[in-house]
Amino acid sequence: MKTKVLALSLVLIGMLAVTSCTKEKTGGNFSFSGKVQKGPFVTGATITVNELNENLGQTGKSFTTSIASDDGSFSLNNLEMESNLALLSGNGFYFNEVLGQLSSSQITLQAIADLTDEETVNINVLTHITKSRIETLVGEGMSFADAKRQAEGEFQDFLGVTEHFNQGFEQMSIASQGDFNAMLLAFSIILQRPSNNIAVVPTLPAELTWLMTSLSTDFASDGAVNDEALVDTLLYNISIQNQRYIRQRIQNYYSGLGQNVEIPDFESYIAMFQAAHQELVTEFIYPDEASPVPELGPGGEVANILVKDVTQFDGTHAYVVAAITPLRKNLKVKVTGNVRVDAGLNNGWVITDNSNNGFTIEPQRQNELVSMLVYLKGDSKDGSATIEYYEDSDTPTFTKQITWTGGWSPFK
Repeated sequence: MKTKVLALSLVLIGMLAVTSCTKEKTGGNFSFSGKVQKGPFVTGATITVNELNENLGQTGKSFTTSIASDDGSFSLNNLEMESNLALLSGNGFYFNEVLGQLSSSQITLQAIADLTDEETVNINVLTHITKSRIETLVGEGMSFADAKRQAEGEFQDFLGVTEHFNQGFEQMSIASQGDFNAMLLAFSIILQRPSNNIAVVPTLPAELTWLMTSLSTDFASDGAVNDEALVDTLLYNISIQNQRYIRQRIQNYYSGLGQNVEIPDFESYIAMFQAAHQELVTEFIYPDEASPVPELGPGGEVANILVKDVTQFDGTHAYVVAAITPLRKNLKVKVTGNVRVDAGLNNGWVITDNSNNGFTIEPQRQNELVSMLVYLKGDSKDGSATIEYYEDSDTPTFTKQITWTGGWSPFK
């Protein structure tokens, strides 16, 4: 009996030893590269690596480097650390992919990572916002690996992504193909409010920092974003963004760096977020009236020439072309005749063709109002035009003829 007890004790001791070795962080010599991206951080941004203990507390050991390329790239070599865990921080100016220009001030993004066998560790808005949630879970006794996996899964739920990715957030890049990269780019975009107001643009980095901090704080305690005002802020950003222009601006930026990148399908992941948090339209909508600048709020609405059952207009007035397209549907509107667009009062349409004999337009966002001011031209003469609607079709699904008496245009 004593022999059996002794043998059992030795087995238990061995199991405890294996468990202890499994949990132990051995440290080592680490080399890795990465990118810091909101949009990409630019040359001169600083990278700091702080060693962390198993409880994610800083040990006091740190390393620094800087970004030497405008695509946000950095590398660190031969870091002698006693732990595998590290906090990475990037601070600097970034390319604002929504506006298509460099930020007016610096922001900071962070990531917590296990450097074991990692060749790439990126810092981005997803790693930044989930950092506090990971710290909370580790503080509750969870291992870093499990805490990171849970926090990432919870945030993907918030983004409306039902099929979770195996790639960690620190492996994702906005300038690479793949659904997981598209999710990162989509969230990076909806965090940033667009504005053409020169007095507002300098405040946007501070506004972005506030929004990320608020989301991170809300998410940290229970793995959910409970403040509806924060969700509404993200939905508002979507409602005034021009997604085709954003895609082109990102493409142009990397082309200017001599890089031929394929921008992932971020539009689909913006739609997933909308589907998770927004009431959805199920058919094409052409409101009776709309403002040419709807982000300014109610007021200034004028009649919409796209209303299907209205065909007669007063040519001395200005009008809008306004529509709401259902998610994952396409719309094209072709106007043939003396109707001129006011591109300066365009919120959400992309003009694919514009001539003296009409124009063709397509919306830049879905489940949101797009609107643009137009004029019925005629030099005080009667006029007419044909409007063709291509509702998720390559051929017209509806056509109408409009007429007007008189005519006015600021372009004549």
